[in-house]
Amino acid sequence: MLAPAATPATTSISCVATFYFLPLPTPVIRVSHLTKRFGAQVVVDDLSFEVAAGETLVLLGPSGCGKTTLLKTLNRLIEPDGGTIEINGRDVRQQKPEELRRGIGYVIQQVGLLPHLTVAQNVGVVPSLLGRPQVETAARTTALLDRLHLPAERFGPMLPAELSGGQQQRVGLARALAADPPVILLDEPFGALDPITRAAVRHDFRELDELRRKTVVLVTHDVTEAFELADRIMLLNNGKIQQLGPPRELLLRPASDFVRSFFQAEQLALQLRSITLAEVQPYLPQSGQPAATADAIIIPFTASVHEALGLLDASAAPALRLTDRPQAITRGQLLAAFGQALG
Repeated sequence: MLAPAATPATTSISCVATFYFLPLPTPVIRVSHLTKRFGAQVVVDDLSFEVAAGETLVLLGPSGCGKTTLLKTLNRLIEPDGGTIEINGRDVRQQKPEELRRGIGYVIQQVGLLPHLTVAQNVGVVPSLLGRPQVETAARTTALLDRLHLPAERFGPMLPAELSGGQQQRVGLARALAADPPVILLDEPFGALDPITRAAVRHDFRELDELRRKTVVLVTHDVTEAFELADRIMLLNNGKIQQLGPPRELLLRPASDFVRSFFQAEQLALQLRSITLAEVQPYLPQSGQPAATADAIIIPFTASVHEALGLLDASAAPALRLTDRPQAITRGQLLAAFGQALG
């Protein structure tokens, strides 16, 4: 099993600890007792949760569990039947829907680019509606397209019909970010893409510095995608929260049989992504040949087992070496230690 954290050695020196309690920041999104019915069916059932500034919350669950309905209540594309939603301390029902949405980026699977506008014009739609200076909007558009690997000089004048699906999705993401909203909502943003394009766009999304300053709520049915992108996952079923927490918590400490069974089919792959080299290190051989610098990949303890195996597969290196650990680690030794860590 995973090794427990080391216990510090005791000393004969006595001390008095002083604790300082700092006030927690106000959540960007606060949902209280939210309910939505369609006829007799309760789709969102008395949900309460908060999303912090800079956090990515992924809504995950089987089809029909209420995740897209929940997302759309946040920007009032769907009006709830009960409960409250506050964004930055303001009840969304006290704001006009169009004003609310100008402060929220929104990306959907179908992208929804305006076909008669160029790529640059599509990206600049919201800043233009907000009355931003044209020079500022143009600079912002160029910067976003460049960061998303769509050089503005080439792609800016093109029409949406001239783009591939992956390129259109990147433009949709740039458009959602153009006005620099504090909140971004994404509804299955990569769902319509083929697996290779999906992985590439997802990688660009994950590496985009712009998003690290945003509060993001993302809907997906893809478990691997959820584990890659989420700070926390909300697993839903029949409109109710089954578990809410960091991805590894749902995987390693499931709250119910439903949570356990939901991840069962992909459990091994998810464990490889969730367990770090620091956690398998106690099970690695403690002696062995020092790794030659030219022959081994140096990798930090914070990397996952999945990342370490990926580096070995992508290179010709026969082994890797953990930071501050001179011994070489082969693929076989790493997998054996991983198995022991799982117990």
